[in-house]
Amino acid sequence: MILHDNLSSGNGYKVRLLLTQLGLPFERIEYDIDRGETRTPEFLNGINPNGRIPVLETDEGELLAESDAILFYLAEGTPFLPDDRLGRAHVLRWMFFEQGRYTVADIALYAYTHVAHEGGFDLAGRT
Repeated sequence: MILHDNLSSGNGYKVRLLLTQLGLPFERIEYDIDRGETRTPEFLNGINPNGRIPVLETDEGELLAESDAILFYLAEGTPFLPDDRLGRAHVLRWMFFEQGRYTVADIALYAYTHVAHEGGFDLAGRT
């Protein structure tokens, strides 16, 4: 498998983490998102028309975008994804929640992220 990625991407990190925990070998192709490398005609026409990473390229050559879709795909048939329909729905509920809603949980996490620079982490300008 090939992971089209950027090391500073939190969404890419999630995919790399699961690939590693599953022991699945993969190759990485790094894109400099700050220099617009995911906005080139080659990337938009050949990898992902929405111009975002990560994108997983399967061994069969299929391209799968969106980090949570990739996680769901990789987790299928593993202990990371329940076998039962309702269990999978609960996992998806949390995955959807994580991707789109500003809540008190986000406020709670701000206590740590706003001082990330003190630990040497630069979060400025990251998406």
